[in-house]
Amino acid sequence: MASNLFERLAESEVPPPPAQFDTQLHDRVNRRLIETQVVDLILCGLPWAFLHFARALVGLIAFTLTGRYEKSTKYKRR
Repeated sequence: MASNLFERLAESEVPPPPAQFDTQLHDRVNRRLIETQVVDLILCGLPWAFLHFARALVGLIAFTLTGRYEKSTKYKRR
């Protein structure tokens, strides 16, 4: 039964795609890629950058006030 269906599908003609199919597809895909990249930047990239900038700023202020640079033991170099 399945081979009969496949034989009928192989014999049927497939219409060509519309003339603007490629450009429409690229426009939709590119728009979606830009949207997801902007959302990823806003939700992941910017908070990460702000966190590290804030840590550096707090370290600068602490060094200015105390004159000592406190090394964090949380992160150990290998």
